[in-house]
Amino acid sequence: MKPIAHIHTDLPQKFGIPRNSFLAPHLQGSIVFEPEFALDAAVAGLESFSHLWLIWQFENGTPGGTAKDIAADSVTANKAGTNDNWSATVRPPRLGGTERVGVFATRSPFRPNPIGLTCVKIDSIERGETGPIVHVLGADLRDGTPILDIKPYIPFADCHEDASGGWIEDAPWQELEVEFPKELHQHVEPEKLPGLVEVLRQDPRRAGSKHEPERIYHLAYAGYDVAFTVDGTRLAVIKIQTSA
Repeated sequence: MKPIAHIHTDLPQKFGIPRNSFLAPHLQGSIVFEPEFALDAAVAGLESFSHLWLIWQFENGTPGGTAKDIAADSVTANKAGTNDNWSATVRPPRLGGTERVGVFATRSPFRPNPIGLTCVKIDSIERGETGPIVHVLGADLRDGTPILDIKPYIPFADCHEDASGGWIEDAPWQELEVEFPKELHQHVEPEKLPGLVEVLRQDPRRAGSKHEPERIYHLAYAGYDVAFTVDGTRLAVIKIQTSA
């Protein structure tokens, strides 16, 4: 398989990527097709749908996706593209990063094959000289992620009202209270603010992080370096500046 497109988002690193797209519905993304597939005819009729399924690839078989990340996570990919270091059980963030369940009973990125699935909302479809660009919301993907396929979300087929959420229903997610001083809002483009707050509310830190209220964390978002601290369930934004 080869990518048909790449998506451009406001999250250049793994740190901060939401665990599901619906958790940050205002995150913006733009799907730019490879020249071979950049045809208006290929997206004809797409505007009549509200949502899309994106089938995508963890670059180099690594969640988040760069060669540098591979060294950091000690993950390797064999010639077939599968992850040699996959584990039969994983520790989902929703369980605090302490309890283990089977990998196929989760959406963990640490899987045998580097394939991801995301449902996003269509914001608009731009048509230009270089081909169509699909602008979406709820883009929980790292900037530059390869897109393998796009399929329309079909409510009568994809929405099952009697579906069960399994162990997830017994582990409600604890969002953080975000303290974001208004004087810092002016440093961020207005259309980027909602997505930023949603990302921070989901707690970008690693699941099970120890309590370090004095530690300053840095989130790369939309060309900004966002500095914040976390004390219990309270996240405080303390500084925002343009990324170097």
